[in-house]
Amino acid sequence: MDGRIDEAMANVRGTCRIPAIGRCHGSVAAAIAIATTTVACGSGTDTPRTVALVAAARVPAPFSIDSYVLLLDDHRVCVNNSFEMRVRCVDRDGSLVGTFGREGEGPGEFQLPPRLLRGPDGTVGTISMNRLSVFTPGGDLVDEKPLAIIFPLPARNTFDTTLLAHYYPGADMTPVEVDLSDGSVLWERDDIDTVAETECGDLSLGVASPSGGWTFPACQDELVFLEHRDAPTARSLQSPTYAEEFPNERDIAEFDGQRSFIDLDTYRQLPKRNHLTVGSLAYDDHGRLWVATQRDRAHFSYFDLYVGTEYVGSVRIRDRVLGYDLYGSTLAALVEREPGPDGIGWRAVDWYDIGALGLGLGTSSD
Repeated sequence: MDGRIDEAMANVRGTCRIPAIGRCHGSVAAAIAIATTTVACGSGTDTPRTVALVAAARVPAPFSIDSYVLLLDDHRVCVNNSFEMRVRCVDRDGSLVGTFGREGEGPGEFQLPPRLLRGPDGTVGTISMNRLSVFTPGGDLVDEKPLAIIFPLPARNTFDTTLLAHYYPGADMTPVEVDLSDGSVLWERDDIDTVAETECGDLSLGVASPSGGWTFPACQDELVFLEHRDAPTARSLQSPTYAEEFPNERDIAEFDGQRSFIDLDTYRQLPKRNHLTVGSLAYDDHGRLWVATQRDRAHFSYFDLYVGTEYVGSVRIRDRVLGYDLYGSTLAALVEREPGPDGIGWRAVDWYDIGALGLGLGTSSD
């Protein structure tokens, strides 16, 4: 307990710490909450700042070539083990909930590591190639649905009767809505790169917003906000937190294990983008946009938060974020630990309670 209190009470200049109160009790937890809010956040200024979160729980995760992570609820999470082509679901204390899948083309099998989605009635959706398979968290196959498009990349981590996604019918990314009753495309937009002027002329994989629009990262440090999916134009803005930063050794080690159209020497000399390459954007239940950035990612990782198109502050967590998901008052971050003497950076899912995170909500902790 003492070490946890010390960590929560540590004051980093310009940083407000919110402890994992769920692991403390009674007046001790209340005292920690008051002290960290008063001491670290009592500057009286309205300038956006960084809030450093402390993990409420940590569970090991298998090595995988992907970075997909899915919260089923506040207590259960699923990740891929791509080397066995299986999905593994556990709860907060690491207890196994279920595993399912294997390599193949038959029912409940995957040809590629699947994308993970929350389905109706607590189910887990998996997309591999052009098929949506639906499982119970315990691993029972419930349903399978063929899709009219290949390699759909979800633009939201949930589905019900339709699926919002992107795909590449040619060289250009195309947002779509798919009818899951027959797999057909209900809506698509093939002119998405023309909705805003960006430095590089194109958009990266985005996310569907709660209001019916879409938001895209673009180029080095831009965000593009499309108010409605059929709007003729969008608003583009540059990240206020971006500063030119070149790949660190962990970035280089990760890149060296991937296929790319550029060589390693060229990559070393290129400034990093502000956002993660895949899965950088997500909206929480308050409608705030979270942007997972490539800032640092050696010892810490940072998320920029927006309300509408306004930047309201950042969140910092420990270790190198690979992917994340949001559900209710919970943030689940799939991270790579700092490498030990053996050079191995083990994977884990760290759980964060964000119910008291007031950034952009006008609360006392804001």
